Amino acid sequence: MTSSFSSRPTNPRLALFVIAVVFAIMNADITMVNVALVSLGKDLHADLSDLQWGLNSYMLAFAALIVTAGRLADVFGRRRCLLVGATVFSVASLLCGIAPTISVLVIGRVLQGAGGALMLPAGMAIISVVYNAEERAVALGTLVGVAGVAQSIGPLVGGFLTAEVSWRLVFLVNLPLVALAMIVAAHAIQESHEESASHRLDIAGLVTLVAALTTLLLGLDAVQDRDTDQRTTLGLVALSLILFVIFTVVERRTENAIIDGELLQRPAFLCSCVASWLLGFVFFLFLFITAVYLQEELGYSALAAGIALVPFSLVLAVTGVMSGRLTKRFQLATLLIVSCAFMAVGLAALSFVPASYGYGGMVLPFLFIAASAGPGFTLLNTAGLDAVPPERSGQATGMIYMFRFCGGAIGVAAASALHSALFHSHLVSRLSAARLSIAQQKLMEQPGAAERIRQIDSGLVTSQVEQVRQAFHESFVTAFTGTLRLNLIVPIAIAVLVIVLMGKGTGRIKKEGGDVEWSKS
Repeated sequence: MTSSFSSRPTNPRLALFVIAVVFAIMNADITMVNVALVSLGKDLHADLSDLQWGLNSYMLAFAALIVTAGRLADVFGRRRCLLVGATVFSVASLLCGIAPTISVLVIGRVLQGAGGALMLPAGMAIISVVYNAEERAVALGTLVGVAGVAQSIGPLVGGFLTAEVSWRLVFLVNLPLVALAMIVAAHAIQESHEESASHRLDIAGLVTLVAALTTLLLGLDAVQDRDTDQRTTLGLVALSLILFVIFTVVERRTENAIIDGELLQRPAFLCSCVASWLLGFVFFLFLFITAVYLQEELGYSALAAGIALVPFSLVLAVTGVMSGRLTKRFQLATLLIVSCAFMAVGLAALSFVPASYGYGGMVLPFLFIAASAGPGFTLLNTAGLDAVPPERSGQATGMIYMFRFCGGAIGVAAASALHSALFHSHLVSRLSAARLSIAQQKLMEQPGAAERIRQIDSGLVTSQVEQVRQAFHESFVTAFTGTLRLNLIVPIAIAVLVIVLMGKGTGRIKKEGGDVEWSKS
């Protein structure tokens, strides 16, 4: 495979700077938005089921488009796709920042995901072209570090901007950073593309995948709306399953498919993809309900919640980087199983911490979960890429990210649905004597409900006021802990996958001279 270049040479350092800025923006975006969700929900009059779309609409678009976007970058030019993606991301950030309703915000988040999907594979391909094998490892390590730092400061920056200015600035702050990256990229990066890359795109697969994922998320969303007919909910879920089956059939009959069946036949790569889906599911589920818990139950401001999540993000970043070095001393499968054990312990411990312990009781479980998720993502990437030949690494990376963010989008929707169902069930049983109207109960389930309880208090006698307050807090804690306990099975499932599939051949064998050669397992 060869690349075609323009006459102007690329400046490697400036290219790395541009991609690092892109990585920083994309990694900080999710953690910044997480802590802004409650304030955002109050302003836009959105309930918990609406808020989950603020996260998973981004992940849905990113996951569905990233593999296709990588092929577009190879065909039409990496720098061109990087600039187009940056432009789309900027326009989308502006749309989110001025959004008058939650629907407009969701449209903006979809466009942000599409822009991010265009930027990431294009940026990774540019780094691969500019740097040789030895320098590339250092460059990629730098990007991992930048991503980790961005994730770490994301909650703090997002909390500060939300508390001191407005949640809208969480989106608008992207504009000058993306503009800087675009200016530097236009002058410092030469165009490149793969001359042998196929121009055929899997449009049918893309449309079917988006339809299947969207229908499933709508079905999970409908579960939370008690005004929705149960038949409608079941119909949406059933339709999503049918669409997933159709997607599988389409992929088997399509050249240049989004999901390459040949790669999935390799046990280690299959493990990497499925485990990435599961890890994305539980990780983003945890982030979503924890950010809501800190603000709704513990009464934290957006800034305080951001500060509370900083230790989690720091440990996530540091352990993610360190885990790559540990693979030289320990087997990758062993490290993954240990990570799964850490996550299971962290989730279990957090689910048993009494609300009266406050944040102090949550810190240690937080760190256990962070020390599992950081290495988990890094090690699964390593395992997946080791299982495929170098010339397929771009597509393999896209598939791993696709599975991860598909899992994340569904995880956030599942978190919202589980939390809402558990909260409502417990609240109704606890308020049977208070005789609240349906409208009053719905009011308590909206973001900022702890503040809105005052609106209900005025029409109640003193004994009922205390009953309502206690019922709200008990129900919220029950929903939080119940959601965590129900998802303890996820890290266990990842560990089982690793034991069954990992180590059956990564695709690399050693020759007598000590060199490494790839061969199909």
